[in-house]
Amino acid sequence: MSSETTNPKSGRKAKTLDEEIAAQREKLRKLEERQREQQRKERERNQKAVMELIKTERLDAVPSDLWREAMPKIKALLVVDAAKPVEPAKPVQTAPDGAATAEASQ
Repeated sequence: MSSETTNPKSGRKAKTLDEEIAAQREKLRKLEERQREQQRKERERNQKAVMELIKTERLDAVPSDLWREAMPKIKALLVVDAAKPVEPAKPVQTAPDGAATAEASQ
């Protein structure tokens, strides 16, 4: 039997490989479009949640130049920089280490 013969169940002509590939590409395109839409909606929900958190903590009154200066540290704490491999945030050093160096400098 060739791919050009009719299917006994449906009475329709069988799809050629090219037609099947085209159909699968279209299906993939639609799935990718749906994925992009879901990601966009998730980003919007996250943006709203972050803005609400900033307002709740009253950080919306902080001047933008202070935000700009602090942003590299904030990104490092949140491990946001995509250029670097994701690593857990390093713990902040405790006061005894800092106190020892402060006493030595006096």
